Amino acid sequence: MSMGFDSSRPRPDVVFGARRGRVFACATLALGTMTLAAAMLPANPARAQGLSLHDAVQAAWSRLPDRSSVDARRAAAAARGGAGSAFFPNAPFVTGSYVNDALGSNQRYLTYQAEVSTPVWLPGQGRATVAAGQAEVSSLDAEGEALHLSLARQVLDAASQAALAENARTAAGRRLQAAQVLAADLNRRFRVGEAAQSDALAADADVANAAVTLADAAAQLAAAQATLAALTGSTSVPSLSGGAAAVPGLDALRQVHPRLVAARRLVDAAQSSLRLTRLDTRDSPEIGVQGIHEKQGAATPYNTRFGVVVRFPFATQARNAPRIAAAEAQVTAAEVQQVQAERQVLAELQSAQGALEAARQGSAAATRAAGSLTTRRGQIERAWRAGEMPLIEVLRANAVAFDAELVRDKSRTVLQASQQRLQIAAGLLP
Repeated sequence: MSMGFDSSRPRPDVVFGARRGRVFACATLALGTMTLAAAMLPANPARAQGLSLHDAVQAAWSRLPDRSSVDARRAAAAARGGAGSAFFPNAPFVTGSYVNDALGSNQRYLTYQAEVSTPVWLPGQGRATVAAGQAEVSSLDAEGEALHLSLARQVLDAASQAALAENARTAAGRRLQAAQVLAADLNRRFRVGEAAQSDALAADADVANAAVTLADAAAQLAAAQATLAALTGSTSVPSLSGGAAAVPGLDALRQVHPRLVAARRLVDAAQSSLRLTRLDTRDSPEIGVQGIHEKQGAATPYNTRFGVVVRFPFATQARNAPRIAAAEAQVTAAEVQQVQAERQVLAELQSAQGALEAARQGSAAATRAAGSLTTRRGQIERAWRAGEMPLIEVLRANAVAFDAELVRDKSRTVLQASQQRLQIAAGLLP
């Protein structure tokens, strides 16, 4: 039996070396690619700049399109109220006429007539106009504050989504780094014959999976930042830190909560408009002076007369009934909105309180779970290095531990957002 070397077959050491070289090259390329991908992900500037939720809300308020609409309506209401302080409800007017009989009897009659008149306020109409304008201005001011509060809720929701996406990206980055470290160690050990090729390939696959997770998290963060930028004009994710405010009682809420204040002032404005409508039962009376100049022929002496003209329109049911009914309907609608606003505010407040308590319990439980699983991860890795466990257990322990860390970070963000949401539900801006 010949023990010579068959040159037609590859040498085992050459085959094994070639395989090791290919695995090493693939692993090096994968690690380099993943590291470059992680380095290319943009860092969030908001954390470095310390942007607060208050700053984000103010930035959104300064660029809110609806704000100009409220300002324009307020200016219009102020102008209507200011008209009640004028001397006359409408502009004075002048009328004139010229009459002759040239086309009739032709007796050379001539008549010139001129009149200067002005409308005047009905009793109490001017004061009621001023009061109605002031009530509408006050209602629009409160509506602006309620709009500001509603915008704060929108900014909080967008900031919460961005913060949760940022947590996911950060956790995915940590997982990728840990997977890269483990893969590099296994590839080194495989090159020197201390680890199996299957373990090195499994570690490389874990790196690829972690990179995919990181890319998905980065895409979700970019989408959340785009939504936030549409509100605030910046992609910076504001900090959600801040303690929960003390919740006042219902009587105190009615006095301070912007939505309830706006609902109450809307009722006041509707009632003021109804009072004005009940006073404005007829068109404005008119008073003026009139002059008449008449003559007949050149030899007839001039005949000039002066007098006072008064016009006082009558009040009619056909004119007033629809207007009063419409004003009363506005009062009823405003009162219904006030009741609905109180119910909605109380429901949102109770919901925010329940969510905050659940977030506190969830954050505490997630923190305990993350600590336990992180400890377990270290124990399993030490057991694997001692040859007591297979690599697959290490990969599973790493995945579970990093998932628990992500849940812990997200639960903390949810807790902070719940505290801010309770403050907004209580009618307080961040």
